[in-house]
Amino acid sequence: MKIKYFAIILLCISAIHLSFNSNSDSYILDPGHTHIGFDVERFMVGEVSGRFNEFAGDISMVGDNPETLKVNITIKTNSLDTNNGTRDGHLKGQMWLDTANHPEITFVSNAIKKTNEGNHIMTGDLTIRGITNTIQFPVEILGPFTDPTKKLAIGIKADLVIDRFDYGITFNKKMDNGSFFIGNEVKIKIRALAYKQ
Repeated sequence: MKIKYFAIILLCISAIHLSFNSNSDSYILDPGHTHIGFDVERFMVGEVSGRFNEFAGDISMVGDNPETLKVNITIKTNSLDTNNGTRDGHLKGQMWLDTANHPEITFVSNAIKKTNEGNHIMTGDLTIRGITNTIQFPVEILGPFTDPTKKLAIGIKADLVIDRFDYGITFNKKMDNGSFFIGNEVKIKIRALAYKQ
């Protein structure tokens, strides 16, 4: 009898789960209209800019409610591109991203909340070089909207700053004036377009 009741409970939970998931619309990142870039200070007077050219993402949202947005992004570290082959080789090496041993950067959102000012803050787990940290950053969600090709889409904008030391990327050198050659802060810029499946 207990087994019968247990089976009924499991079926009810499964039904609720399926019902909840059916309310969510699924979106897939469009690589041709998505930019994942970064800037790192160098020499204290300028920045090195780059981007990742290979990534994929699954996104879901219930209707037009931004607070239901869920994001799961995977970035191929070997696709790093700073428009300089020699520098790219260094950044992909063991002292930096170590792409041979850590071929992916991942981000999985945990929550998104509306602030008193009407903006949204996303919380999620960012993993780089096998090290995971929970981060928070402002995010802007545009849509859903119908684009010129009649496809339903959403746009996501985010600008955030992380400390590379938090992910085990600690290489640096001091200049003659005592300042560090490379900054520890990495500015990340995300401009994403995703289409409903």
